[in-house]
Amino acid sequence: MINKKEQMMLDFSANHFATFSIAKALAEFDITIDNIETKHLVNDSRFVEPGDIFAAVTGTLSAGNEYINSAVAKGACLVIAQCQNSSEHGTLNSVTEQGNTATVVNFFEFDKQLSLVSAYYYDKPFKNMSLIGVTGTNGKTSCCQLLAQLFTKNNHKSAIIGTLGAGTLDSLEKINNTTPGPTKLQQLLAKFSFNKIENVAMEVSSHALSQNRVDANMVDIAVFTNLSRDHLDYHGDMGTYADVKKRLFLGSAEQVLVLNVDDQYCQSWLGELPDENRQVMYSVNEANKHLLENNEFLLATNIVCHNQGVSFKLTSSWGNCEINSALLGEFNVANLLAAMAVLLVKGIELTDITKCTEHLVPVTGRMETYGATGKATAVVDYAHTPDGLEKALESAKAHCQGELWLVFGCGGDRDKGKRPMMGSIAEQYADHIVLTNDNPRSEEPSQIAADIKQGIKAINKVDVIIDRQQAVISALSRAKENDMVLCAGKGHEDYLIIGDETIAYHEREVVRQFYQGRAKS
Repeated sequence: MINKKEQMMLDFSANHFATFSIAKALAEFDITIDNIETKHLVNDSRFVEPGDIFAAVTGTLSAGNEYINSAVAKGACLVIAQCQNSSEHGTLNSVTEQGNTATVVNFFEFDKQLSLVSAYYYDKPFKNMSLIGVTGTNGKTSCCQLLAQLFTKNNHKSAIIGTLGAGTLDSLEKINNTTPGPTKLQQLLAKFSFNKIENVAMEVSSHALSQNRVDANMVDIAVFTNLSRDHLDYHGDMGTYADVKKRLFLGSAEQVLVLNVDDQYCQSWLGELPDENRQVMYSVNEANKHLLENNEFLLATNIVCHNQGVSFKLTSSWGNCEINSALLGEFNVANLLAAMAVLLVKGIELTDITKCTEHLVPVTGRMETYGATGKATAVVDYAHTPDGLEKALESAKAHCQGELWLVFGCGGDRDKGKRPMMGSIAEQYADHIVLTNDNPRSEEPSQIAADIKQGIKAINKVDVIIDRQQAVISALSRAKENDMVLCAGKGHEDYLIIGDETIAYHEREVVRQFYQGRAKS
């Protein structure tokens, strides 16, 4: 096994920066400068440190050129600035701020090339590892965490990049986005390469694909989990959302595709994806068995949910066996199949993988269970989309011996159309519904709750308790011994956004302390 010492804090040695050449990187884009000693390439002026290069790129919300002076004041030794005219490409000038002077290099359409510039600067670190890109509406975090657990248990050094952070499982660094910006991403991959990481499982968001943060050609194995309504406030419609996701699977001919054929969007893609790419299909629905024919595949049947987790029969191109896992829910069976498929593609034996499945631990804030003797079971999950909520409720229902309680809300300043949909789904599965806050942002929380209630006919099932902590405690206090309380929407998050304030709120800790108090009483 890989010990703690081997999975150290991932960082560069003091002289490793000498291997990076910004002059060499820019030469790929017909820009000539004298090489200078530099450190990191950074596209957010707030994080610039002395010796860094500031990438003043035009983004979705602001133009990097507005922050050049601030970056130079902080010690940026070089600025690459997006220019408006192709005739300015490669021209140089300088900026002095607070006694610091930096050369400014003009770069035409820099926003379209930042990912490539970053890759060239850090010497294409993804070439030194297997980069596994996981995309889909739900399941990205779980798949990446399961991949890291399985790789580690099979003595392969691995790291993750995603919602829970970046790094090895026992040393995660917080990052601002599910998929980091292109400069941060290449910096992380360079650190992983320096530390001899063999496999990196990375969540790839639709925003990252839309904004060219990730190039599909970097990804050795592309994994698709599912696609359902989310981020329509950004993408506009499901067709655009799906097309953006599909970009990840259009890399080089060497890219391996791992695909969930139970998903309708994936089914529509099957005839469109390149024939030359190796494809591995997975399914938890025996009715889709015909879609697996003539392909490498994994199929889960005889799925049984029980108090200790889930068990199923695996039929695959690599052999057949029984699988037992402490994970909850059928959707986690699909996530596990996706992770197993990646390891099988990497040449790890099925028997070695199955030995580890019983020892997998639930992912933080994903169907994570809590309880105490004589009390209801609580499940904390991140589900915040209609499909995610439905899958979480289906799974909870399968494991619940009594009544099912649901505590949830919807985010403010986001897709309002999903609110009544989620209300309808809640009514279909839950016996008791408590509507509450979930990052209302600038919207009135009571109006968000009213929007959700529009999808619920049996209003007698519903309580509205806007204070999230009170809502959770109320449900846990009223639920009986064999009941289950699903707290959906926050998962791993440790905050609530109310108005302009980000307030500390740890749902998992609220639940844990509730049971500790009940155990002592």
